[in-house]
This record gives sequence, structure tokens and C-alpha cells, in this order.
Amino acid sequence: ADSNVTGHSLDSRENPRRMDGVESARSKIWESPLKASTSGAVRQLISAAQSSVSVRMRPHGESQRSPEFLGELAVLHPELLRATTMRMVLRRFGSILRHSAGAASTFEMSKPVEVIAKFLSHSWKTPGWLKTIALMYHENVFRATVSAFATAICLHGLEFAGAGVPMPLVGPSYLLGETNMHQLRLDTHFVPPCLVFILVLIFGQEVPGLAQSTCFLDKCCIHQTDQEKKMQGIQQLGGFLRSSHRMVILWQPEYFTRLWCVYELAAFHYINLGVSGLVDLLPLKLPVLALSLFCYHFAATAATVVLGPTLVFSEMHVTWILENVPAALHVPWMFMILSMAMLAFYSIPGFLLWKFCKSHMEDRKMLLKQLRGFRMDLAECQVESDREFIESKLTTWFGGVEEFELVIRTEVAELVAQRMQYSGPVPWTLMFTGSLSHVFFLASAAVDAVIRSDWPVAAHIALTGIGISCFTDAIAVGVGLRLVDRIPRRWQVGVGKLIGPILLVLTFSFLNGIVLAMMGGAAPWFIVIPVYVVLVFLTWLMSGRWHCLRGGRASRPIGTSQEQSEDSQ
Repeated sequence: ADSNVTGHSLDSRENPRRMDGVESARSKIWESPLKASTSGAVRQLISAAQSSVSVRMRPHGESQRSPEFLGELAVLHPELLRATTMRMVLRRFGSILRHSAGAASTFEMSKPVEVIAKFLSHSWKTPGWLKTIALMYHENVFRATVSAFATAICLHGLEFAGAGVPMPLVGPSYLLGETNMHQLRLDTHFVPPCLVFILVLIFGQEVPGLAQSTCFLDKCCIHQTDQEKKMQGIQQLGGFLRSSHRMVILWQPEYFTRLWCVYELAAFHYINLGVSGLVDLLPLKLPVLALSLFCYHFAATAATVVLGPTLVFSEMHVTWILENVPAALHVPWMFMILSMAMLAFYSIPGFLLWKFCKSHMEDRKMLLKQLRGFRMDLAECQVESDREFIESKLTTWFGGVEEFELVIRTEVAELVAQRMQYSGPVPWTLMFTGSLSHVFFLASAAVDAVIRSDWPVAAHIALTGIGISCFTDAIAVGVGLRLVDRIPRRWQVGVGKLIGPILLVLTFSFLNGIVLAMMGGAAPWFIVIPVYVVLVFLTWLMSGRWHCLRGGRASRPIGTSQEQSEDSQ
């Protein structure tokens, strides 16, 4: 398997400008639209566009370059090779990321090191709060998710042991079965795990005793007031990059408009021809989407707990259905009622989510446009003398500025487009994180059914939790992102602007209505199983894996316009 896709380690020692037979075979399998001359080094550098995908390089010290060749990237002043920690960067909600002005106190936030875990590459034009949320999510989301699940397991473990923590109930609730009703617990057991998730996501880096990875942040690691030390730090920026095991690009559309950002990418590209590295491309708006979905779903779950016992899941409503609706129509009736409820829940958030979808897809188009039309003379630089310094380095590494521009426009751009198609517009894990409140809410109901030995209902509730948290939202958001890219512009005028948001809201309501309607066991298993098979397939389809099934012959990367695709061809 190609490590560019799977993330396994590479040990490629080929000439950086020539591909051997193995690399050619890999190109045919994974990168058929690319020319066979694509640089293996660049393939190692570029990870998934619009999702955080890591690419492992060869171990440190296996450089095929001579020490003289890497001399310009040497650490000239070891005492100035410094790094800070993510704890310091994210302290006080990332206040250090809000502006570029530094002082002696910010320099003291770093310490001399021999190696650096992460090199943070970013633009100071990007809002600091965006970078803070992205780094918090990137650094803490795994430990936050594990902590939330551990909290839920402890709560329900105490419940099984007979020492459960009492949680307030609004009223008795019931599910519609095939011929009878089943008790449903709607309580606030989902609240503690969700609170733990948010707290660890924000403050996870502050946990005592937790290993702190080192990172480079220019404001902290290069002296900002001592001009002599500042100049020495800038001159050995290549040394910082050479000593870094991973490069984290905090990407926004303005990233490739900054000359120093381009220089960092070029230096890291140069180093990765023979030295270790790891690159993460972090689109900064995606973590904001994950947290927005989490907050919305938390509010929707709370509304279900409060309103469910008096409306859809009330004893009066379920009894009326059993007495007046034929058994064959139980599931269609619940689907209609629940879809209408979901329509009310998603009406306003659906329009806001549509705005995000448009913005996100425009960013994807902008990324490819920037790469395919990259020009050094358009990159901005506050001090023009820096431009001469950077251009001289690029000439040394690539043979000239024009050669470097060609690498960005062709190899890097095509590989990013390929990875965009492979990864899909939004990572599935991000959608799952946004739906955690549903997981904990339905897990509580399933545990209650198990305690009452109502195993069939427990199985149906657990399956519903999996469907809502893992499939329905991922499918709906995937549909929305593709609608943005597919609805003709001539339709998006006047009342036509409502087409996209309405279709998105209807998709959310339809999918969630289907899954919730089968929660009580009213639908037989020979219907439930095919429905979930379809949901799994659609989720896989929305993730971009359909491109791989077709052997990589996608018509165009998702997030690129038809005109861009034709120009690329």
C-alpha cells in the first residue's frame, strides 16, 4: 500500500527527480491522472487538502544529501534553536496568536532544544481565534473524546452496580413497538460526558503530568526586540525546519499570499528530499464546523429530553397510534411525525450550515486556484529586502524561482487535487465529533433498556445511536457540500437562492426521521438491516472513496469548478 495514502512509513531512497519502477507502479495505482515524472519527494510532502492527513517520511538522519549540500540549513546558533510548548501557545485561549507583536517576555516562553516536534506555519493575517480553535481541536480532540466516553462508561457502570448517580427526568416516555409500547428513558445522563468533552478540548494541554510536545512559533522562538538575535534567528529558519519532525500548516486562503509562508514550505520541501518530516494541512474552518455541530446537537438533544415526554414520545400519542393506526402504517406514521419535528429543528441551523458549505467549497477552489496560478512576485512581504534573501535560497534549492513556481503549479497542485478527491470535503471523524451528544443520550436509553432486560429495544436504540452519530449527519453534510458545487449559478438568483438550504434541511429531516422511526422496534429486521446497509454505503460514498473504487478516474476534484477542471486538462 502507498504510504502517501495509508500513512505508513516510507523508505524511498531514489533520486528525487527520477522515479524507479516501484514508484511508477504506485503512480499507476494511486495517482493515475498524474504524469509519471511526478516527484516522489513532493508526494511525501503533500497531505490531504481540507482535512488533516499525516504523511510519514524516512527516519531522521537518513539524508542522501552531503553535509555541504545541507549547510545552508544548518543550525548556526545552537543556543537560539528554541521551541515552546502547545500549553504555552494555547494558554489564555491563544492570546499569543492574536497579533504578531512580540517582546522579551514572549521569547522567554521558549527554551533551547535539540529537536522540535511541530513547526507551526501560519500567516499573521489569519484571525487568532481561528488558529486557536484549530490547534485546540488538533491537539486535544482525541483525548477529549476518550475522556467523554470514559465519563459515560463510569456513570453507567455505577448504574449497573446499583449506585447510579440520579439524573432528573422530565416525565415518562414511550417508544412505539410492533404491537405495543416500550418504556424510554429521556434524562440528562448525556450532560456530564459532553461537559467533560468541552473542558478537555479547551484545557487538555494543561493536564498535569501530560507529555508536552515542543513546537516552533516564530513569535516565541525568534527574539522580537533584540535585532541581532532576531537576524540570527531569521537566518537559521532553515535550521528550525531541519530540526522539526512535523510541519503543521494552519491554512486559510491568505496563506499562499505571504512570502515567508512560501519560503517555509519551500525549505521543508527541500529538506524532505532526504530528511525526516511530517506535514499536516489544517483548514481552519473545519474545527469551527465540528464545534458548531456539537453545540447545536447538544441543544437539540436537550430539547428532545424536555419536549419528548409531552409530544412525540408521550404515552397519549403512542397509545393513540396503537389504537387508531394500522400496524402496517406504524413506521410510516412515526417517520412523518419525526421528520416534521426534525424539519423544525433544522430549519434555522440548516440555512447557517448552507452558508458554511458555500464558504468551505469556495476555500477549496481558492486553494487549487492559488497553487495552479502561483507566482512569487504576487506573494506579499513587509520588508522587500527579505524577498531577495528568499529568492536566493529558492535558486539554490530548485535551480531558480521559475523552477520552484513550476513545482507548485504542477506537482503540488495536482497532488493536492488528488488528495481532495480521495478525502472528501469533510472528514467523517469531524462529523462524528459533532454528534457526540446523540451518542451519550441514546446510550443512556439503551443502558436503561438493558437493566430492564428489554434486549430487543436496547438493540434498536443502540442501532439508532450508531445511525444518527455515524451516518445521517455525515451524509447530509456531504450532500450539502456537493449541492453547492453542482447547482448551476443561474438557478441561484432570487428565490432560487433558497433551493440549496431547503434541500439540505429536507435531507437532514428525511434521514433522521427514517432512523428514529425504527427506534422502538416497529420495523422488522428485514427492513432495518437493508436501510442501514444503504446508510453505510452513502456515508462511504460521501467520504470520497467512490473515486478510489473507480480506479482514480474522477471527472474532477470535489470543490473545483468545471472551468478549472477543463483548464487543468
